[in-house]
Amino acid sequence: MNVIIFGGSGFVGRNVVQEFHKHNISPTIVCSDIKKAYSIFGNSVKIKTFDIFDQDVLKNETKSFDIAINLIGKLYEKNMGDFQKFHADFPLFLAQNFNGHIIHISACGVEISHKTTIYGKTKLEGKYAIKNNAKSYNIISPSIIFGKDDNFFNLFAQLSRFLPFLPLIGGGSTLFQPISVNDVAKSVVFLAKNHQNYKNICYVACGVDVISFKNILQYILKIKKRKRFLIKLPFSVAKFYAKIINFFGIYLLTPDQVETLKYNNIQTKKDINIDELIGNLESYQKTVPQYLNT
Repeated sequence: MNVIIFGGSGFVGRNVVQEFHKHNISPTIVCSDIKKAYSIFGNSVKIKTFDIFDQDVLKNETKSFDIAINLIGKLYEKNMGDFQKFHADFPLFLAQNFNGHIIHISACGVEISHKTTIYGKTKLEGKYAIKNNAKSYNIISPSIIFGKDDNFFNLFAQLSRFLPFLPLIGGGSTLFQPISVNDVAKSVVFLAKNHQNYKNICYVACGVDVISFKNILQYILKIKKRKRFLIKLPFSVAKFYAKIINFFGIYLLTPDQVETLKYNNIQTKKDINIDELIGNLESYQKTVPQYLNT
């Protein structure tokens, strides 16, 4: 089985590559920063870089592969149009130019959040680009992903080091189902190896615990043994502050991310979760303390 991974040097990508190695499969990764990729993987994988938006190049570079995995995603736009380019346009180009099986990582909740967020809108466009154009596919839509190098639990733990308070954006009532990066990686590899039996099915990746934003912050403070005020911040005020820090090139929070927090990020009754593929899932309560306390 020949596997090519787009976005393979990122947080999820590194774990997916490790999981493939456990199955004696060495994927090829495509990334924009070859030096970074070599510093992570050394010679354990083949590393490529090319213009993924040139459809002739994309078709030629992927023609020898059986499985293409798309992990490319942006949390914010440094340049206007990045969401459209990477979340919507690239999945369409990949679906139109790749003849094998595609495993595409989307995001939980975009069927609702697309109404008012650019992130949700473009993620949903990418999802439908795969569904409507790919020869064979699976789509996995995770809630927030936790793991040693995550940018959620780690971010707020870092902020709590120097801020006297943490913001409860919109009151902190948004619900999440944190999912382990290990479980996401396991499900990707499972589908890659068994795609003939599961093709053209969409899954969510939602953990065993449903927890509010407020409770997540309280949990982080408990683990770090810190006392901080939790201050309710209306959505409108949070967007205002986000615009200010973005103006100075700081993207800890963007107005679009604030808008996203208006929507719960959890499994619905109609969703098929990845536990049907890989069995029991990790709880954040078991794993997060292990790396927040290091």
